[in-house]
Amino acid sequence: MRKFLVEIQYNGKSYSGFQNVSNGVTVESKLLGAIEKVFEQKTKMVGCSRTDAGVSAESYFFDFAVDTKLPVGRVPFKLNRYLPKDIQAIGVREVELGFNARHNAISKTYEYSFYLSEHLLPLINSKSYRLTPSIDINAMQMACDLIIGKHNFIAFKTPDKNDLSTVRTVFSAKIISEEKRLTFRICGDGFLYNMVRILAGTLVQIGEGKMSLNELELLLSGNKLRGDNPALTLPPNALLLKSVQYKQ
Repeated sequence: MRKFLVEIQYNGKSYSGFQNVSNGVTVESKLLGAIEKVFEQKTKMVGCSRTDAGVSAESYFFDFAVDTKLPVGRVPFKLNRYLPKDIQAIGVREVELGFNARHNAISKTYEYSFYLSEHLLPLINSKSYRLTPSIDINAMQMACDLIIGKHNFIAFKTPDKNDLSTVRTVFSAKIISEEKRLTFRICGDGFLYNMVRILAGTLVQIGEGKMSLNELELLLSGNKLRGDNPALTLPPNALLLKSVQYKQ
């Protein structure tokens, strides 16, 4: 038995997220189907993150174990024969059987894309969220500075049945401004359900002057809940899983 850690890139527009759900087509279902066709055996896989419906990934990792003598470098080519064009394997390495693509990740980086315009721009609106040019970018960056560090992000999480800790550490957060486009880039040790999309919505509230930095600090204290945070959970189409880091 051998275990492979495969890097893929996918456009999540047509999928109900990565992880299999009771209804809807998922990235995981397409991958499992391709693995079964290549190796003629069923297996389980572990993805590095539970991306939501409509979210895309530039660099996503998953692991699976099979009994095979196939050279490791051939795995992406074999899988891509059976994968749709909006999901493609782009790298692979063999790992120990005890490796876990989610638990062994030391950081994940996400990006949320905005554009500045008084009007909706159809050619970029499908992958970016529109903001008015009057948005206060400096205030958004100051909010990013407050987000960095170890906090209880319960006010930035859509309630679900998961009982895991809501404390996470953000290693870096910043606004990248390029002409009329903004990118919110955040790197942390892990993210809660809808956390990045809610943080992005919070930055918009601050940039529009609807929330103060003091109010953000209160939300980061862990004494507030999602219902206390007026920010929208921004749409998934502008969110991208940029990269995942593992110990070498």
